[in-house]
Amino acid sequence: MNVKKNLQKIASFVWDVPIERSSSAENNYLEVVWSNGIKMLNTKEANFSFGNGYMVFEEAMKYTTTAISKAKNILILGFGCGSILHLLEKKFKYTGNLVGVEYDKEILRLFHKHFAQAYTLKPVLHTKDALDFLEKSTETYSMLFIDLFHELDNSPLLNSLQFRNALMNACTPNTTLIFNITSKDQEGKNANASLNLWLKQNFKTVDTHPFQNFNHIIIAQ
Repeated sequence: MNVKKNLQKIASFVWDVPIERSSSAENNYLEVVWSNGIKMLNTKEANFSFGNGYMVFEEAMKYTTTAISKAKNILILGFGCGSILHLLEKKFKYTGNLVGVEYDKEILRLFHKHFAQAYTLKPVLHTKDALDFLEKSTETYSMLFIDLFHELDNSPLLNSLQFRNALMNACTPNTTLIFNITSKDQEGKNANASLNLWLKQNFKTVDTHPFQNFNHIIIAQ
């Protein structure tokens, strides 16, 4: 790391240090910053990678260490700039096949420019809507991470029967699903209750773990 980057990283413990600002058709504000010594991606209203969502999945993976160690291939729906990739490689030493789906090509450009060089794992990345990807894929996966949001709101896909059916087609009898969801209001709580009910009808075990104020981790196996 050069002197400028070192100084930026140190300064980020006092205030966020911008690295690059950008925009896309899907997100009118994107910003890569140093924050508390960590490089992360923010949208206008939410942290997109390496902030709260990173901590959610760090917690979730504590419950799925065995599944990760046995996974031959993993699919990430909502790849962002690689929070889950980082956890899998750096904390859990995962070396299997990894596929990522991200609907915003600008986010993937930022990933390749600012984040990808830190990893040995080279995921196969697709710029697609999650539903479109699942419906056109014939692959099944050992684990699926679902991290789909519009800013701070859950993606409507989570409560789409079409999406749920497509999700099931990507599963084997032993697949593990890990969801990051939020419940900010009664509407969100009702939608998430519907998702939980559907999962319990299709998987042997479904566990929910609250995280901080609004996030919930759902693990279905």
